[in-house]
Amino acid sequence: MVRVLISRSSERELARLPRDVQERFARAFDEMVKGLKPRPGLDVKPLRGMKGTWRLRVGSYRGVFEMEAGQVRFTRFGHRKDIYRF
Repeated sequence: MVRVLISRSSERELARLPRDVQERFARAFDEMVKGLKPRPGLDVKPLRGMKGTWRLRVGSYRGVFEMEAGQVRFTRFGHRKDIYRF
C-alpha cells in the first residue's frame, strides 16, 4: 500500500488542468494506492538522469513524483511539452 501526497504548489498546478484530466489523475492516484506494479491505468516510469524521480503519464499530461518509504510525493503536474523543463 502506498500513500499519495501532493505538495501545495503542485496542487495548484493540478487545479489548473482541464477537469477531465484532473479526474483521470484522481483515478490514477487510486491505482497507485494499491501499489506501483505495472497494470492498465497506471503508466509510471523513472526519469533518466534524475535519481529517485518518477513520472505518471495521463494522456498528454504528466505528474512528477518522488518515492520514499511507502509514500509518493508529487512535486509537479503539467502538459508533457512543459513538465520536464526544470
